[in-house]
Amino acid sequence: MKKAFCILLLPFLIACMNNTKPIKCDITSIKSNINKSIKHIIITPYELIDGYTVIDTGFLDAVENVGKYAVIQKNGKLIDTIDKGFGMQKIHNNLFLYLTITDTAPLDKNTLQKTGYMNGISGSFGRYILIAKEKKQHIAKLATDFNDGFSSPQVINGKVYFWQIKKQKSSELNKILAAEYDPINNKTKNYYLFNDDISSDDRGYFPIPYLKNDTIYFNMRNNRITKFSKTFKAYN
Repeated sequence: MKKAFCILLLPFLIACMNNTKPIKCDITSIKSNINKSIKHIIITPYELIDGYTVIDTGFLDAVENVGKYAVIQKNGKLIDTIDKGFGMQKIHNNLFLYLTITDTAPLDKNTLQKTGYMNGISGSFGRYILIAKEKKQHIAKLATDFNDGFSSPQVINGKVYFWQIKKQKSSELNKILAAEYDPINNKTKNYYLFNDDISSDDRGYFPIPYLKNDTIYFNMRNNRITKFSKTFKAYN
């Protein structure tokens, strides 16, 4: 069933990599559950990337994590509330990856004043979403063993690099692998690193992969580093 789904997805991704029409920002389309007793500042919309416009932003209180949220619109249509820190990472023309913010609620006046921001919400980190021409797909349904909580994805050179987490039936330990997902051919490559029980709720348990001098780095918690070439060949 998954194979058939992937085959159907491929032309959708490719077809969405064309030019879009200029945005038409309509501030009246903002949907908000902000308590009327709390003053909420309506910002001047501004473009985030390639026609996606920020129509609301401010402080984000996500339990043990804090950051900034952004409400995104395109062509007058509300898209999502996203983690502004992760942003909308461009994979190809009209194909992006972002992290949703869910279960949102306004911060009370006293809490908001302590943040130093004019606007603020509480919320939870949700799913990583691939969006192409305003059509969304949960990347965990496409990239093998992608975990929204711990995979720490990063877009590098048109592909998504992440920590792949394979649960084992016979052990409490998970197999941890470095992984590369190519959304164009819908294939996931991996390279085994170690086993781990992930005894933490910290979303940053595995550091975000990064590119430096044409080398892709996966830094492990025990200070070991695994390096990969642009073609995902391990150096060590």
